[in-house]
This record gives sequence, structure tokens and C-alpha cells, in this order.
Amino acid sequence: MAEERHSAPRASLPARVSASHRQPPSGGSAIQSLRYLVPYLRRHRSVILLGGVSILLTNVFQVWVPWLVRQAVDHVQAGVTRVALARDAGLILAAVLLQGLFMYTMRMTLIRTSRRMEYELRKDLFDHLARLPASVYRVRKVGDLMSRATNDLDAVRDLLGPGIMYFANTATTLVMAVVLMCRIDARLTLLSLVPLPIVSILMARLGARLYLHYEAIQASFAALTAKAQETLAGIRMVKAHVEEEGEYQAFRALHEDYTEKNRRMIRIMSAMWPALSLLGGISTAIVLWVGGTQVVRGEITLGDLVAFQIYLGMLLWPMVAFGWVTNLFQRGAASMGRIRAVLELDVEDDVGGDGKMPTCGVAIESGAAAASGAAVELRGIGFRYPGTERMVLRGVDLTVRPGESVAIVGRTGSGKTTLLNLMARLYEPTEGTLLLGGVPAERWSRGAFRCRLAVVPQDTFLFSDTIRANIGFGFEDGGTRPQPGQRIPDADMPAPDVEQAARRAGLAPDMARFPQGLETILGERGITLSGGQKQRVALARALVLERPVLLLDDAFSSVDPATEERIIEALFAGERHPAILLATHRRSALLHVDRIVVLDEGRVVAAGTHAELIARGGLYADLYRREEMVEELETL
Repeated sequence: MAEERHSAPRASLPARVSASHRQPPSGGSAIQSLRYLVPYLRRHRSVILLGGVSILLTNVFQVWVPWLVRQAVDHVQAGVTRVALARDAGLILAAVLLQGLFMYTMRMTLIRTSRRMEYELRKDLFDHLARLPASVYRVRKVGDLMSRATNDLDAVRDLLGPGIMYFANTATTLVMAVVLMCRIDARLTLLSLVPLPIVSILMARLGARLYLHYEAIQASFAALTAKAQETLAGIRMVKAHVEEEGEYQAFRALHEDYTEKNRRMIRIMSAMWPALSLLGGISTAIVLWVGGTQVVRGEITLGDLVAFQIYLGMLLWPMVAFGWVTNLFQRGAASMGRIRAVLELDVEDDVGGDGKMPTCGVAIESGAAAASGAAVELRGIGFRYPGTERMVLRGVDLTVRPGESVAIVGRTGSGKTTLLNLMARLYEPTEGTLLLGGVPAERWSRGAFRCRLAVVPQDTFLFSDTIRANIGFGFEDGGTRPQPGQRIPDADMPAPDVEQAARRAGLAPDMARFPQGLETILGERGITLSGGQKQRVALARALVLERPVLLLDDAFSSVDPATEERIIEALFAGERHPAILLATHRRSALLHVDRIVVLDEGRVVAAGTHAELIARGGLYADLYRREEMVEELETL
């Protein structure tokens, strides 16, 4: 029955394991990057088709206006009646109004669709970031990922909206105008288009250079963002060490590099615009010289020359616009390459066949009986961090029975935190087998596996929200989550549960001192709380879940001994409590647990009760006596 509740493993993507542990590459060529957008474009093909029809009709009426002007000029030259001129003026006005109507439709469909595609791409990117394994974030800079999710996505949106729209618009204008110019005079048209091949060559050469420059600019901006995020996140440490000047100089160096890369790109763009304008001016001069001569000779009418000049003016914008569109395409392609590099990293197999994010809720309730009646077990576990050769854990065998409490003790760097991370399946073991309820971990999805655990990590993280919402984060709500600042409905999380968890975590004395009790909003990462208060909120967050296995990673390091003693007593009170595995060196915890496992350089070197290990002497006895002296000094 328990086996039926296990989530099926997700079908894995093509192997890209090595890519998960190095900085994302640039994303290949511009064409490869743009192909990645095809599914998003295909999803909105009907709206894009409507936008395309609007572009076509916009340009039909746009090129009709010069033709009507040609006719009106010829009518003036022929001395027609005012009625005929009024009719010409009315037709021109109607054409302009219809052009404006379809231009509005064009922009509303294509620009709004680009915003929709931006939303979908950003949602997919965040979804992917949430599914990436913890090992990725061990080597990634958050600022770099933020840059890809903001600045790079903006560039892709500009490509999908203005880029595609203006490319299609200018190309259509170019074709229609040239066709009508040929109807007026093919020879004059050919002469006026002499500069166009030069424009094509110029755009091809500059486009490749612009792509490389934009890749470098986006990478530089990512480094700049990462540095700013890192400095602001650690601002208290910076101030404590009086390193403001050093951080400023480091940021300044990155900013100067970003500015210099932009200057180089601007030099190319600054040369491109005058060149395009010059080529357009040459075409205008050719038309005035040759066309004016033809009017004098009577080969074409004055209306033909006026219309021809208007059409040529229409071509000057495409010449300039192609430069701008090239700019948008190269920038967007470079940015899409950087986004694609992240989207192609392998994700965890923590989703079922429906492709949804993992949730607990009903699943944990239905599977709790099976999980609570079985042990967490490690058999011959060995582990090395991706990209390294040193084994952090070697041959670890450990069983935690239901309701049993086990402490992991060892020197700094002995592998305690790594062992707990493996048990939470934040990493996969290099060797050996991890079992939950007697079932190998690989037969559980990571989401279903983690729904049987509650974890208090060594590095406490709190959200900028109420204390109640922080404690209730991860509550068994069937997947629904409150928005930032939104109180969790009583129906989803009864207040007594939260308050009871807060009391068990030793927060009762503090609750009365908080300005608004549990409704007090914390600063970023809980900056308004002390280190001990943060740890107790994190512990309450784990306790409110009432899951069968509780993992505590040095969860009392910032708590004073008296408060810790009360928490430990509350934690182990009653006949039924979860299986507890805690990494600690604190005496109060070691005296309460059922069993102690001693790690040294990634191996289990001793195991037993506190009394047994003290009697044997060795590493545990040394560590315990050292902690005893430290705690005695703290009480002086």
C-alpha cells in the first residue's frame, strides 16, 4: 500500500550533468538561441498572424498615400476642379485614418503578445530555477541568475515585440515601395537602390560584432549585479570590518569594465547610424538629379517625381530601422543564449507525470502511516561534492528508528552537515543507498521524500513577512501558499498549532515582547531578530509540520544554555515524537538523545550512548570535555 503512494520518478532530460556544476556558457550561436523561442511563438501563432495581417494592411494604406498624392499633383498641374481635389484630399485622409487604425491593431497585438511571451518565459525560468538541484546553487552567484531573469529577459522581450514587429513592418514597406517605384520608373528605381547592397554588407559585418559585444556586456552586467547583491546582503559584515572602501573599489572596477564594454558597442553604433544616413542621402541626391531631368524632358510627370521622392523617404526609414532592429536582434539573441544556458541545466526528478511542482498536503497524510512505521537508513554511504575528488563521507552506515533520537558529533569539517543534506536529498550519494521506510530513495520522487522530513538547516533563512507566516511556511496546505504580507487563513493553519509550535521552540517569552506578537513583520532575512530567535523560529517552522523525521543541523548554536534546555525537554516530551537526527556539540542535547554517532574525516568512528562513549574515552570524550569547559566559561 505504501508503495502505491510513491511518486513516480520524472522522465529525465538529456544528460547535462557536467553543465550543472560550471558557469552557464554563452548559449551557442544566435540562431541556436533564437530557435529556443519557436515554441513560445507557436503558442501565440493566431495572434501573431493577426498582427501580421495588420502589418500588411498598415503598409497597403501607407504606400497608397504617395500614389494618391501623385494623382493629386497631376490633377493640380492639369487644372482640375476643386471637387476633384477635394476627392483626392478625402481619399488621402481616409487612407491615413485606416493606416492609423491598423497600426494600432498591429502594436496592440504584437507588443501585448511579446509581454505575454515574456511572462511565460520568466515563469518557465523561475520554475526551472526552483527545480535545479542544490549543487547548482553551491557554485552559482545569485546576482548572475537575477541578471538573467531580469535584464536578459527584458532584451528578449524587446526582440519578440519591437524587434519582430519593426522587422516585418520595414521589410513589407521596402517591398511594397520598391514595387510601386518600379511602376513609376524602373531605371530610376535601380539607380536609387544602388546603396542598398552596401547596407546589407554593413549590417552583416556589424551584426556579428554587435552580438559578441552584447554577450560581453550582459556577462559584465551579471557580474556587477552579483557584486552588488553580495555586498548588500553582507553589509553588516562589511561595516564591522570597515571594508566599505574595499567593496566600493571592487564594485567600481566591475562598473568601469561594464561601462567600457558599453563604450565599445556605442562606437560601433555611432559609426553605423551616420553611414546609413549617408547612404540614404546619396539615394535622395540620385533621385533629384536623374528624376528632375526626366521631368524636364517629359519622361515622367511632376506627380511621379513627388511620389517617387515620398517612396524613397519611406525606404530611408527601413535602412535606418534595419540597423536598430539588428541591434535588438543581436542583443536579444545574446541574452536568450544566456537564459538558454540556465534552462538546459538538469533539474531534479521531483515532479510526477503531471509535470507539476511537488507539494505535500494530502500526499503526506496518506503516506504518513507507512513512513512513520519505518526507519531512515544509510547503507555504505560515500559522497564527494560535484567537481571535486575528495570524499567527504566514506562507508557511512546509520539507522534511525521511528521515535529514536540520534546525535551526530565530530570536529568541524567531519561531514555532519553533508550527512544531513544527503538525508534531506539535497544531494545524491556518490556511493551506497539511502532508504526511507525501507524503500530506496531512488524509488521516491524528491518531493515525496522530503514531505516525510522536517529540516532546520545550519544557515537559518527567514522571509520578510510575519513571524506567523514564517512558521507556517511549508505547512500542509495542499500546495497553496500565501502571498508576501498576506496572513495565512485560519482554515489552512489554525492559530493554536502555530502558537504551540512556537512554545515548543522556546519562543513563548519572546512572543509577548514582539510589537504585534506573531503578526510582527520581520526585516529582510529576519534581520530584526537575534541569532537565537531566528533559530527558534526556524525550529518552530519544522515542528508545526509534525512530520515523522526531524533533521536538526546545529539548531541550537545561537541559543543560550537555559533556553536550549527548555527546548530540548519540550522536544523530547511525550511518548511519541518524530525520529530525530541532530548534528550538535551542545551538552544538553547529547545528554537527552538515545544514541550518539561520532564522525571523523567522513567515517563513523564510534557509536553508542553518552555514558558508553565517555567510558571508552577517545574523540567523543575529548570533544565533550572541551564543550563542557566552553559552556562553563560562558556562564562566568
